[in-house]
Amino acid sequence: MMNALILAKKDARSYWNSWVGFFIAFFFFMIAGLFFYMLLVSYAKISMDASGGTYESIQGIGLTRFLYGSFFLNMGALLIFFVPLMSMRAFAEERKYQTLELLFTYPFSDFDVVWGKFLGLVWFFETLIVPTALYVLLVHWLGGKMELMAVFVGYLGFWMLGNAYLALGLFVSAVSENQVVSAIVTFACLVVFWVLDWVSGITDGSWAHFFSTLSPLTHYRDFTLGILDLNHVVYFAFFYFYFLFLTLRAVETRNWKG
Repeated sequence: MMNALILAKKDARSYWNSWVGFFIAFFFFMIAGLFFYMLLVSYAKISMDASGGTYESIQGIGLTRFLYGSFFLNMGALLIFFVPLMSMRAFAEERKYQTLELLFTYPFSDFDVVWGKFLGLVWFFETLIVPTALYVLLVHWLGGKMELMAVFVGYLGFWMLGNAYLALGLFVSAVSENQVVSAIVTFACLVVFWVLDWVSGITDGSWAHFFSTLSPLTHYRDFTLGILDLNHVVYFAFFYFYFLFLTLRAVETRNWKG
């Protein structure tokens, strides 16, 4: 485990030592801020209309669901574009610069490498999530009262959704020869998973249930509403552990062939 943490620390730092990390962070914060600003303005307008022209905050869960529910849902869709950029370099870049073989000469097991790279991605992702918590302070400063537990559940869901997508992206990077291919394939896979919820809405019976159960959006939506359901937690945990297992098998197969 210690070796995995060492590798994770190295990988997380590498994002901030290259233009990729700053590129991702800049556009992530810019778009997240734009989403939140638009939702806040929209909420203020609705509040003023509802109160006859004087601003009056809708207290509690109404504010939380309108503001953060929509925010998390939009940000979940945004991950489809950002995760491929984050995960594409995990293995593909090592392969490009021929440092992957060197990595395996260190006293790291295959599990250490896979787990370390995943943790590195998660740590970088968390550095993007944490600053957005300032939005809660902004709403409080403006006089809005929010259900903090519902906001926490929303962040938990966003974090788990991101972890699941990163695990898928890590697997694609492990089996791809270059970063561009890794990013394109990861993006395509995430789009397919995202639209499964829509597919479930145009099908009937057991197929509708199957697509709905398989779709990350189905399980993520309750989180955005502040609803914590153990079934959804298990789904996301299974999702990323499954793709981490596939990544480990892919790495072991490459080493065996090598």
